[in-house]
Amino acid sequence: MELMVIMARILILIIIGFILVKILKHMLANADSKSSAKENMPAAAAEKMIQCAKCGCHVPISESRRENNQLTCNNPECQP
Repeated sequence: MELMVIMARILILIIIGFILVKILKHMLANADSKSSAKENMPAAAAEKMIQCAKCGCHVPISESRRENNQLTCNNPECQP
């Protein structure tokens, strides 16, 4: 009878250990997926690039000028 009680306790400990391992794996998998998702996101400070209509140079949109419905860069050669 005592042997049955000891075996039951061992079985319960094995089941509890199995459940804990599953929970930890699930938590670690979620943490990895969240960190990889953050790495794949573009930087918030990234700016849209445009191509100058006159010289073809690529510049950030904040450094461009609109001239006759065309975007041009701030290069003196491209200014009127």
